[in-house]
Amino acid sequence: MADINPTTTPELENNTSDSQSSVSINPDGTEVREAEAVVSVDDGMDGTTTDSGSASDTNTDGEDGADSMNGSNGNTTSEDETNPITDLTNSAPQEDISEVRRTESEAQQSSLMSISSINNGSFEGNPPEPGEDRGTFDNFRTIGDTSIETNDIGIAPTDAESQALITTGFSDSGGSVEESDLSEFLGLTSGSLDALLDGDATEGSGIKQTFTAQAGDIVEFDYTLLTNEATPTGIFNDSAFFTLGKSSNDSSGANFALEIADTSDPTFSDKSVEGYSEATDTKTIKVAISEAGTYELGFGIVDLSDTIVDSGILVDDVKLISTGVGPFSSPSVEGTQTESD
Repeated sequence: MADINPTTTPELENNTSDSQSSVSINPDGTEVREAEAVVSVDDGMDGTTTDSGSASDTNTDGEDGADSMNGSNGNTTSEDETNPITDLTNSAPQEDISEVRRTESEAQQSSLMSISSINNGSFEGNPPEPGEDRGTFDNFRTIGDTSIETNDIGIAPTDAESQALITTGFSDSGGSVEESDLSEFLGLTSGSLDALLDGDATEGSGIKQTFTAQAGDIVEFDYTLLTNEATPTGIFNDSAFFTLGKSSNDSSGANFALEIADTSDPTFSDKSVEGYSEATDTKTIKVAISEAGTYELGFGIVDLSDTIVDSGILVDDVKLISTGVGPFSSPSVEGTQTESD
């Protein structure tokens, strides 16, 4: 897979990652945060590569960070309550300061949770008519051929009852648009998808949403690729991708795009999906946000070389997980695979 990123290059991990962090208070009242991450990558050729890294940060303002975080491995790390906390006021008892710090930390974490969110990430929304069993694209903008699907399509949603379908074809909801229009919609330069996907991107569709995130937040979503192309194919290698970057009103950021699926996916099989001959297993991607800001998350799919054989991508359970970890040097992307019906 390839990516477009003028500043940093995210890494797609095929296996798992574990991380640990700790917070300690120095006698002089300064706060030291230390974090260590270990990532194991399965290269698919009976080889596994393990990378590790660590980082520390010192805070001299005496403010405590979040008490705990949940990592991607489901473990919970928390501040050691036996760490000494210096009385910075020289007047109040130590236990009173601890209680104030815990209260401030809880309030700070609650604030992060309320600020950082992706709206309608399960595409439930409010059905257009009473009794409708399909959700909506509320809070998302769309271009091209997009629709809301239920498990009637042959793939069950990963959350609630609705999921988004984005295709390279044409239906009652609309038709695919030219690559240049799709790229502009997703904040990419025209022609950049050709370089990303190593082919001639002709037409496609996409959706996007603007959201606010804190440093260390995790964007997570599920997806399934559908196609009528022969699999695998080199020339007509229809491909799906996601984009992420600072919103258009924040010139300090730059979008990157990452291919997440194409016709070479080894999990393609006949799953009796309506309108498509094959589908992949359902997979999950997690993307770490490196710094606080307003971002734009997009999803797209394009035809390569032709405009006649359709492919699509189902997207569901798009969410933002607040961790309170804080800033780090570069974004990372982790991919995992889950079973689907």
